[in-house]
Amino acid sequence: MTRTIRARIHETAVKRVTRIYAATLADIFAETLQNSRRAGAARVRISVAAPAHGPADDTPGTGETPLTVTVSDDGAGIADPAVLLSFGENGWDDTLVRREDAAGFGFASLARRNCMVSSRPRSPDGEMVPGWRVALEPAHFLGEAEAEVQADDEAPYPYGTSISFEATEAAPAIRNAAENAARHFPLPVLFDDATEEGTAAEELPRRAFLDGAVHAEQWRGLVFGVFRNRHDGYRDPDLNFFGLTLTVGLPKVETVHGATWSVLADVDDCPDLELVLPARKEAVENHFLKDMRQAARLAIYRAMASDASPRPAFEDWKRARDAGIEIASPPAVLRPWRPSLADCNDWRDPAKLADVGTDALVMDRDPEPPEAQTLWRAAERNGFAPRLFEADRRLEGYGWYDGIDRTAAITILVAAGDEWTDIDDWPHPERSRPGAAQLPSRPAAMRIELTVSQAAGLHRTHALPADMAFAGEAWSHIDDALPLVAQDSALQPHELAALLRAAFFSPSDDVEADSWETQKDRFDEDALHLATRLLLSDDEACRQSLAEAVRRELMWFVPGDRAVDIRIRRPDVTVTLADIESAAGGA
Repeated sequence: MTRTIRARIHETAVKRVTRIYAATLADIFAETLQNSRRAGAARVRISVAAPAHGPADDTPGTGETPLTVTVSDDGAGIADPAVLLSFGENGWDDTLVRREDAAGFGFASLARRNCMVSSRPRSPDGEMVPGWRVALEPAHFLGEAEAEVQADDEAPYPYGTSISFEATEAAPAIRNAAENAARHFPLPVLFDDATEEGTAAEELPRRAFLDGAVHAEQWRGLVFGVFRNRHDGYRDPDLNFFGLTLTVGLPKVETVHGATWSVLADVDDCPDLELVLPARKEAVENHFLKDMRQAARLAIYRAMASDASPRPAFEDWKRARDAGIEIASPPAVLRPWRPSLADCNDWRDPAKLADVGTDALVMDRDPEPPEAQTLWRAAERNGFAPRLFEADRRLEGYGWYDGIDRTAAITILVAAGDEWTDIDDWPHPERSRPGAAQLPSRPAAMRIELTVSQAAGLHRTHALPADMAFAGEAWSHIDDALPLVAQDSALQPHELAALLRAAFFSPSDDVEADSWETQKDRFDEDALHLATRLLLSDDEACRQSLAEAVRRELMWFVPGDRAVDIRIRRPDVTVTLADIESAAGGA
């Protein structure tokens, strides 16, 4: 025997109606304002007042005594009070339900708060219709009690609806929630804070959702607004549903060294847009939403096509061309290459864009800081640096970019007698303990070989003479750094110390570590000591280190009008004080 089944709503679902909404002010204002708009209201009024009866010693709006919030409108009113508790049913006409997918659940946002509804329906013949009111508590929403509807001569006149509910939030929080709900709402919203004496109702500020757009176009009941360099945050709303804003993931287009383009959508009459009911805080992932995102991207492309300097990435340029949209390709400019630093916190401004010449070379590989610093010094000394540019994958596909030569390999060679050896094979000195380690021997000469791949698939090599390089591992401690300096190099200790810092200084961000400045100062002292030992002598390195230690640790002890002589003969330290004049005369 064949069985059939049919969808139905079990009566126990009503027992969970108070969990449909979070019952926040944002939920309540969003739903009540939407209902006012659908009812044909010309404006909405939100009032905040102290309760009519309450403890005299409590301050309204502090969370101890609830405030009364009233949302009233001059719309068509509600003819049948039963619709308030008939979830999934509403009194809207079929056309509106089709356009907006009105679900009939919005009033449930008040299910956790005691509320009073007063309404007077608009009569088709213009005659006055009696008003009514009903007080509702959570038990009424849960179907555990019947609500009594009473006549109400004070219902909105000549027609409209008024909803009052209790709010334990403070008055400023209520106003903030009302401002958020009204910001992109299509009707004027008045706010009246009766808890403050002498204040009058004022219209809350509103702004068009697409305000500031540089390009706008319609698509299937939506209006797209395209923005250039619009500042927004992560997951900011990008769709406006009659004042209710949500995020649907509309695209952004980042250009090459140019503007960032984004798009927002405003709902006009879009029945194909499906939002997750009942709260409408997200969109249903369906084919329409996919088409919507694609259409929004094309709207951005059309805006870019009219821009003076669009600079599209090749992928965006090709997508636009395939859609029949012609966008100007970016000019042949790149950022000059600069060597990386070991200190990741050293944020440098990027190099300014420069024209790409016929002899340009793209750094298609990213060397570690020691190797990068070595290459940069050699390139500068040989006039090769202006030819080096940063790689930019976004430009791959453009003919001018694909035709630039690229680095395929970087090899550092060291002269050992009459032969050249790879720097990795250069003998490393044994190290006994920090400060007493042997120094690497100084080679006769060094050079850097850049292997370059050309667009035609050929390879060639550029040989750059070098006077220094770093052996050993990258990201090492200063005690493990192995600087090699050619015998005929004119490199000075302070220059080598600066290169050591750029290549190896990587400060610790551990909570127990010293500050960045202190770590840098200590590193600089160790680097200068190492550089002085290598380039001058151990004695000179010792002398400079002692002088630096005195400047750092002892200078503040020395009186401004005295001269101090310190003599150290382990384990004794002798200190002699003298007047500056007598010390100068004795000299």
